[in-house]
Amino acid sequence: MLDICGISKTFNAGTINEKHALTNVSLHLNEGDFVTVIGGNGAGKSTLLNAVAGVWPVDGGSISIGGVDVTALPSTSAPAISAEFFKTR
Repeated sequence: MLDICGISKTFNAGTINEKHALTNVSLHLNEGDFVTVIGGNGAGKSTLLNAVAGVWPVDGGSISIGGVDVTALPSTSAPAISAEFFKTR
């Protein structure tokens, strides 16, 4: 199960190049769910997936995989938790 609750991500905050890539994004996926993420250039698709993978830390909100909060884990830990969770399914 994947729970994304109100995550936000801004790049270059406080500068002239500030970009709000994600603003209050929420998503709940149950075991067996299938989802397709679509959108135009710069819509935040890659940022969303990189946030779930732990590549980009989010500015707000939370991300849980299988009931484990991975929001603040280093990028090396989130994939291991994901792999362990999905291996048991």
